[in-house]
Amino acid sequence: MKRNNRIIGFLFVALFVCSLSVMASGKSTFVDDYKISSKENFEPSKTYQQSWEITYGESKRPVQVLLRETKKGEEYIIRTNYFEVKYVNTEKGFGARSMKAGEMLVPENLNAQVIDSNRLNSQEIISMSRVDREKALGLIAGFLPELVNDQYKNILN
Repeated sequence: MKRNNRIIGFLFVALFVCSLSVMASGKSTFVDDYKISSKENFEPSKTYQQSWEITYGESKRPVQVLLRETKKGEEYIIRTNYFEVKYVNTEKGFGARSMKAGEMLVPENLNAQVIDSNRLNSQEIISMSRVDREKALGLIAGFLPELVNDQYKNILN
């Protein structure tokens, strides 16, 4: 009888743990399901040296990533029709920053509604050292969805 109770208890715990992992994986699937590709027909300029697109899931609205090289390092400008942010990559590290008003194409009030400023502040330092471009793009693709307020997540997919 004790053995049967232990087996039933073990099965119950195993089932509970499995259900938690399924629920947790349901949230992370969105972040894990992305594709980064070089932007077709992009011509480098003095302002932007390279461009990529990040597509989440089966979205028809990819996120544009523009690389701007500066004296301090690299800036990855993230641009959609609804929000803009940038990720900086310098000797001091890699992290997210808000765009200056003069650099933005998206209206500031719309950007403020879509981007969660607390989450943006928490991503100010993602890495304490400079990262290579491939890793930077992966970090951007992984961390960007966290910046978007929950009611606007559909913008990405």
